Amino acid sequence: MKIILFCILSLPLLFLSWSTLFSLKNHGLYRFVVWECILWIAIQNHRYLIVEKFDLQQLTSSALMIVSLIYVISAVWTMRKKGKASRQRGDETLFGFEKTTVMIESGIFRHIRHPMYSSLIFLVWGLLLRNIEAALLIIAVIATFFSIFAANIEEKENIEYFGERYIRYMQRTKMFVPHIV
Repeated sequence: MKIILFCILSLPLLFLSWSTLFSLKNHGLYRFVVWECILWIAIQNHRYLIVEKFDLQQLTSSALMIVSLIYVISAVWTMRKKGKASRQRGDETLFGFEKTTVMIESGIFRHIRHPMYSSLIFLVWGLLLRNIEAALLIIAVIATFFSIFAANIEEKENIEYFGERYIRYMQRTKMFVPHIV
């Protein structure tokens, strides 16, 4: 039953990512792998998502998932408000709101370059901490690796589009966690 549910819920992710799945040089394929890992962990741990006991592990899990939500909402809101998305940025691996023509250095982007990948990493580990199993731990590590890999590819894409200004921005900010990583 879990495999059937995974396949059904993978269809919208596949639809969203279809145009990016066949290019190893763009970040879209790797982002799709991360989404699939998150989906698998969520399905495997679905019965633990509602917490009945409050210990350090469950509180940490909840905190990570809340931070994940804050990061993604903040990133999308800032991109929509400040990014001046345009079709002139023809990168097919980007969603419409991601096709920013103005480099965003405010909001959450003032502190980190990849809040959406940070959000995915926090979500992966938050879901895993609900109920840790060896196989799911391996999937969480794979998702983290692919998030980092996708962010690095996206940085190359951003350098190509924004040039020297993005390189200077990289020197002032962290990738995923303000003042840390």
